[in-house]
Amino acid sequence: KLILLDSLLQEIEMKSYGPLIGAIDQGTSSTRFMVFAAESCQLLTFHQVPVHTVSPQPGWSEQDPNELLSTVIECIDETCNKLQKLEIDPSDIKAVGITNQRETTIVWD
Repeated sequence: KLILLDSLLQEIEMKSYGPLIGAIDQGTSSTRFMVFAAESCQLLTFHQVPVHTVSPQPGWSEQDPNELLSTVIECIDETCNKLQKLEIDPSDIKAVGITNQRETTIVWD
C-alpha cells in the first residue's frame, strides 16, 4: 500500500505546474485562449474558434462585437474544461494577457 500511495503522490506532483498564465488572442480570423506554465513557459492547453468577418466594401472589415465576446467566453470555458481533464486546477491561473487586432474599436452603449 505504501508503494501505491508513493506512486500516486508522484503522479499528482507531476501535474503541479505552479502558477499559470492565460492568454486571450482575439484575431481577425479566430479567437483562442491559451494557458502556459509561468515558470517553464510550457503551453499546457488551448481552445480556438473561428470568427466571421464581413467586408461591406473594399478595404473595410467588420465583425459582430457580440460574437467576439461570446467566442472569448467559449474559449476560456473550453480551455478550463481541458485543464480539469488534465487534472490541472484552473484556479492556478494567476494572470491573463490580452492581444487583439490593434486598431479595432468597439463602442458599447
